[in-house]
Amino acid sequence: MNKLIKHIEIMNVSLLLVFLSTILSSCSKEETNIPVTPPTPTPVNYVVSVPCEGNSWLVNNATATENMVVEGGIKNWTNSNDKIRTYFYAKTTGPIKVGIHAKFESTTTLKVTLGETSQEVDFSPSNNYIKHDIGTFTIDQVGYYFVELEGINNNSDSFGDIENILFGDSSWNSNISYVDSDWFYWGRRGPSVHLNYEEPANKNITWFYNELTVPVGSDPIGSYFMADGFSDGYFGMQVNSATERRVLFSVWSKYDTQDPNQIPEEYAVKPLGNGVDVTVKEFGGEGSGAQSYFVYDWVPGNTYKFLLKGTSNANNSIDYTAYFYAPEVGDWKLIASFRRPFPTSTHLTRLHSFLENFDTTMGDKTRQVNYTNQWVYDTEGVWSEMTAAVFTTDNTGKNGVRLDYDGGTQTEGDKFYLRNCGFFSDNQATNTTHTRTASGTAPIIDFTQLEVPTIPEDPSYSILDRTNWSVLAFSTQEDQGGEGTTGRAADVLDDNLETYWHSCWSGCDAAPPHYIIIDMGESHSVEGFQFSQRQSLSRAVKGIEIQISSDNTNWESLGDFTLQNVKSKQNISLPETKTFKYFKFIAKSSHDGTDNATMAEIAAYVKE
Repeated sequence: MNKLIKHIEIMNVSLLLVFLSTILSSCSKEETNIPVTPPTPTPVNYVVSVPCEGNSWLVNNATATENMVVEGGIKNWTNSNDKIRTYFYAKTTGPIKVGIHAKFESTTTLKVTLGETSQEVDFSPSNNYIKHDIGTFTIDQVGYYFVELEGINNNSDSFGDIENILFGDSSWNSNISYVDSDWFYWGRRGPSVHLNYEEPANKNITWFYNELTVPVGSDPIGSYFMADGFSDGYFGMQVNSATERRVLFSVWSKYDTQDPNQIPEEYAVKPLGNGVDVTVKEFGGEGSGAQSYFVYDWVPGNTYKFLLKGTSNANNSIDYTAYFYAPEVGDWKLIASFRRPFPTSTHLTRLHSFLENFDTTMGDKTRQVNYTNQWVYDTEGVWSEMTAAVFTTDNTGKNGVRLDYDGGTQTEGDKFYLRNCGFFSDNQATNTTHTRTASGTAPIIDFTQLEVPTIPEDPSYSILDRTNWSVLAFSTQEDQGGEGTTGRAADVLDDNLETYWHSCWSGCDAAPPHYIIIDMGESHSVEGFQFSQRQSLSRAVKGIEIQISSDNTNWESLGDFTLQNVKSKQNISLPETKTFKYFKFIAKSSHDGTDNATMAEIAAYVKE
């Protein structure tokens, strides 16, 4: 009986275990079939958007920068060897989330680097610009950084169009500085920096002497290392291209305009002579005036000397004369001399030096210049050394658009220096006074041995008699009364500057090129042509071509020429004497950019 009871108990326990196993198995199966929803990632709150258009450069490739960093950001990116850096200034430290606002034609992989950290990120294609998350990086000190993009893989011809580099979270709001859209042009050029020298008191300064050295490797294209600045102009040396360097001397007109053609005669800066191989011309765009330059392959590491004279030699004007000393030559060279009406002073004032970049594709390159031995010579014949200067920057620096500006006195104390661009972070405070160690050795210059500028003598011209000249043909003239009693082609031969030829416009439409064929009556030997624009300068001709013929059938072109937008007579000398009976004046463009053209008088001459 006991055995039977024990057997029944064992059976019951077995049944219970089977029952429990079935229940547990059933529960396990139900649990594995319950769908699991992954947590939704929290979207990044990007609070800073740095536009690539104003803050990006290609690494060591100015040409690619010009072609790829365009309106709207980075475009035309097809070469995987191109690395793009977008710069910003971090005002604090800590982890920072990075993204980009971009669109991609196909699945694309980019390598993204910030500081010492790099990540390879896959981006999906889209038709529109969208936000793409990249990851979290670390800012470990205050200063300039860049986000570098490098193409790794793509399935199309493009590595994408990138509009902005994005930063977050909200802790970075107001803690990142960059170039915004109001400052794209000046921000890409970078801040200009200046040294304003402390001049001796109560002296009438007639000469300003300065020495300049550009350290090796500190001379990127677009640099202007200005040595002798003054109230009315500047004098220094430039890097204009990979193959050309210049010594530049310019004087501003008092007349406020960006177009030198608009300067009235009484305000015009007059050339008084220039050295051999020096080009003299007008300039505009940043004020207007007269400019001269000498193409010279100056060498980084060598010290060059600059000497500027400023004296009042005529009523209500001042004459500025510039000389340049190259150690490779060993002598002073005359650059040019200009007379400026309405002078700021009767002597040299506001003496300074500056450093600037004038090429927006090179704003990511650091440049530096050292200045030593600044002296001035006064009307009493005394040299005075200038050893103190105030360091300043332009509005790009003052407004915090770019902070890579620096200047003052070098560690050894015997020279001043200026440095800018390249996104360095160890900048100098502006509006600070710096003092260099005095050399005590005045420059030794024999002023009597310097070349005296002389105004080149104008060659004498004999204007050919136009009595028997006539207009043989023309493409267009205004003969519908639109110009009153003038406007006809024949008016270019009437010896009256108040009448003029005008292309047809009243009730008609005439597009350039316009032409007038003139019959001189008989063959003449000609050495040049003289043109007088319409005196109001309305529709003044800019680009012209001159053709000549002996039979009015076969024509020889003498070339294309450019006329200035001025009221005075303009001569175009031929490289050699030409003999012909007919000539064709062809107006190809006008200074105002319209299809119309005018001309008051046309003549020809021979040199006496």
